[in-house]
Amino acid sequence: MVFPLVGWVVVVPWLLATVTTMLWGFSEEPDGLALTFGTRMVLVPLLLVGEVVGVVAVFRRHDGLRSDFWPGAGLTFALLALFTVVGVAATWGEWGGVLWIWALYTGYVFFVFGFGGMAWKKVFA
Repeated sequence: MVFPLVGWVVVVPWLLATVTTMLWGFSEEPDGLALTFGTRMVLVPLLLVGEVVGVVAVFRRHDGLRSDFWPGAGLTFALLALFTVVGVAATWGEWGGVLWIWALYTGYVFFVFGFGGMAWKKVFA
């Protein structure tokens, strides 16, 4: 039950943000893959996997595994993704600003909200 959520909340938004990075031209060279998979930014989806499991556990504890809770679940996933970006950016020193800009301009947090909410609605229907 958690595995489809991990795919839709973690993998799909990360790949869409990577494609957006490459298409948007974050730099002069097409290094979107190197930016998202070759730097500290790769910690964001890895940490988000654990957070998705935690969100499901908390909602299960409070009897909230229902499809009509999709806006709350999507918002929870998006806020956790944003807080994770903030945490990783804080450990990155002067390059932390790059992660902030990347997360905002590529729509990563919005993708997490949208796909997380849709996946929640489908998984717990």
